[in-house]
Amino acid sequence: LIFQALFSWSDPMIGFIENTFARLAGLVRTSLPAGFLRGLLADGIISGVGAVVVFLPQILFLFLFVSILEGTGYLSRAAFLVDRLMNRLGLHGHAFVPMLSGYACAIPAIMATRTIDNTRDRLLTILSIPLISCSARLPVYTLIIALVFPAADKIGFLSTGTLVLFVIYTLSSGMAMLAASFLGRTVLRGELRPLLMELPPYRLPDPRSVLQVLLERTAAFLTTAGSVILVATVVLWAMLSFPRSSLIASEAAGTPRQHAAQLQDSFAGRIGSVLEPVLEPLGFDWKIGVGLIGAFAAREVFVGTMGVIYGVGEGADEESVGLREAMRRDRRPDGRPLWTPLTGVSLIAFFMIAMQCVSTLAVTRRETGSWGWTLFMVGYLSTAAYLVSLLVYQGGRLLGYA
Repeated sequence: LIFQALFSWSDPMIGFIENTFARLAGLVRTSLPAGFLRGLLADGIISGVGAVVVFLPQILFLFLFVSILEGTGYLSRAAFLVDRLMNRLGLHGHAFVPMLSGYACAIPAIMATRTIDNTRDRLLTILSIPLISCSARLPVYTLIIALVFPAADKIGFLSTGTLVLFVIYTLSSGMAMLAASFLGRTVLRGELRPLLMELPPYRLPDPRSVLQVLLERTAAFLTTAGSVILVATVVLWAMLSFPRSSLIASEAAGTPRQHAAQLQDSFAGRIGSVLEPVLEPLGFDWKIGVGLIGAFAAREVFVGTMGVIYGVGEGADEESVGLREAMRRDRRPDGRPLWTPLTGVSLIAFFMIAMQCVSTLAVTRRETGSWGWTLFMVGYLSTAAYLVSLLVYQGGRLLGYA
C-alpha cells in the first residue's frame, strides 16, 4: 500500500505542482522582457523551488503511513519478520521499509531510515538506497530503451524493452544488496546488532501525534534540504545559460537551434567538451556529458537537456518521437551512429549506479550530519558507475557489438 501510494497516488498531486510551477514560470516569461532577470526567475528560482516542492506528496504519503504503522505497533512486527532475511544481505530488519520506498524516490526513503536506531546500520542503509532505481530514472530508461531497442523485437510474447526494464530493476535491487554487504564488511565493518525490541500492543494511532510527526519532518525537509536544492538548481541554470553568444542569438533568435547552440557554448557545454575524452571510453560524447551535468539537479532533467541539444526544445519528454529520431540520426565524427544498443546499455548502466541527484545529496547531508559521508557516497557511486559503464562498453566492443 505504501509503495502504491508513493508511485501512483502521489502522481496527481505531483502533476498539479509541476503544472502550477510551469504556469508560474510561463507567466514570468510573458510578463518580463527577455534577459537575465526573466531567466533567473523563471528557469532558476521558480524551477528550483518547484524541484523542492514537487517531492512533498511522496514525503507526506511516506511519513503518513510510517507514522500510522508506528502508532499501531505493526511496523515493529514487520521489521522483526524480515530481520533474518535482511541480515543475510547485510542489512537490518528496519531497513526493509526504506529500501522498498527507494523505488519511488530516494529522498523519502533516506528520511525513513530514522526508524533504524543503530547509527552504523542506518548509515549502511542510507549508502545503499541510491542504487535502487527510483522513479526519476524511469524517463531516462524509457527514452534510451525506445531509442536503441526496436519495439517490434520480441522474446516470446514480451517486447525486448519490457525485458530490459525488468532486468534493470532486478539488477538495481541486487546491486543495492551487494553494496550493503561490501560496505558492511569493509568501510562500516562490524556485526549487525540483533533486533531486540519490545513489541508494543496493537492500538489505534493518535491522529494528533501522526500530524505532529508529519509536520515536523516535512518542515525539516523544506528548510534544510530545500535550501541546498534551490541554490544548486540556480547554479546549474547559470552554467547551462551563460555566457550568452550575441552571434548565436542574432542568427537564430528564439529557435530550438539557438538553444542547442547556446547550450554547446555555455559553461556546461564547455565542461562537457572538456570531459569528452574522459567519457569517450564509455561511448559518450560531449552532448551526453552535458546531459549528465544537467541530470545532477534531477535525473529526469537528462531527457529535457537532450531535447534542447538536439533542437527539439525543452518540452521534449521520453515519449517524444521527434527527439528519438533526431538522436537516431546523430553520428560520430567518423560517420558511425552515436546511439547504438551498446551506447544505450552503457548509459543505462551509468544511470543505474551514478549519484546524480542533488536532492538526495542534500537529504543525505542532513540525515548523516556529515559532508564526509555525503562525499563518500558521491565518490564510491561515481567510481563504480564509471568502471561498470567502461566494462560494458569496452567489453561489448571486444565482442563485436560496437
